[in-house]
Amino acid sequence: MAPADKLIVVLGATGIQGGSVARLYATLPGWRIRGITRDPTKASCAPLHEAGVELVAADLDDVASLDRAFEGANAIFAVTEQGRKPNEIAMDLEIQQGKNIIHAAAKHLHTLDRLIVSTLSDSEKWSGGQIKWNLHFDGKAKYTQYLKDKFPDLAKKTSYVQMGSYLSNWRAFPFLAPAKQADGSFVHVSSGSPNAKLTPYVDPPNDTGYFVKALVEHQDAGLTMLGFCELISTAEYVAIWSKTLGVKARTEPLNMEVLKSAGLPEFLLQELGETSAYSSTWGWDGGDPEVKHPKELGVEIKKLTKVAEWVKKEDWSAIL
Repeated sequence: MAPADKLIVVLGATGIQGGSVARLYATLPGWRIRGITRDPTKASCAPLHEAGVELVAADLDDVASLDRAFEGANAIFAVTEQGRKPNEIAMDLEIQQGKNIIHAAAKHLHTLDRLIVSTLSDSEKWSGGQIKWNLHFDGKAKYTQYLKDKFPDLAKKTSYVQMGSYLSNWRAFPFLAPAKQADGSFVHVSSGSPNAKLTPYVDPPNDTGYFVKALVEHQDAGLTMLGFCELISTAEYVAIWSKTLGVKARTEPLNMEVLKSAGLPEFLLQELGETSAYSSTWGWDGGDPEVKHPKELGVEIKKLTKVAEWVKKEDWSAIL
């Protein structure tokens, strides 16, 4: 390994966002990659091993393990993990994980050029207090603000990417999957009115690496990027989906009573409702004037996912 090679440490290297960053940097000259995962011996690590990624065991709940993992880092990509517990508990855990990353990274300012934090906007702040239960947004926003308030020297070397709405969410949340109707057409649920803000769709396994690369290479830190491949309305997405697959489709509003009768717990219904209200009324970034789009910050736009191509490649056999 050439002495001049820089080191990027990637948290969640076997995950959706971290995996994208690790795979991209494995192709870039002048960089070596240290991927962080709880268990470097698991089968999902094999492709990273083969790509030349150094895999190190560390835990977001263990500051000492993060400190060791960050040794010698020139750049760090930080993403936390949401738990699958009731959302207030999950938010508390995620905030603590974010603080653990910050505390460990702050010890390595002598080598660190750039910390990139995967985050989301502060929905309670940008909604003027009207949104209080969008906890998976606000947990990330809270540890981001903690970094800015408590670690000004680290903040001077940090930029942020607010990841948009995953194109793959229909797989993780069945109630978001297109529903086949008796006439063979499909219904997609929509979280907002026809006048709702546009949705920043993103394909993290492909797109995250390009977002991080642009923020690492940018001469300035302190930047915030809205991470998306296409910024379109739900209706536009459904039109692309319909045309690409050659089927008829339409949108219908998200019906909370239907979801409740299907067995979704109250805490999840409340968060889902407030997330929908926030993103459709104030936008994914809350209207924060400091947030920039990928093109403004030098992202290689041609390499980002095209929604039509993603739809074509996705396996829809479970619903078709």
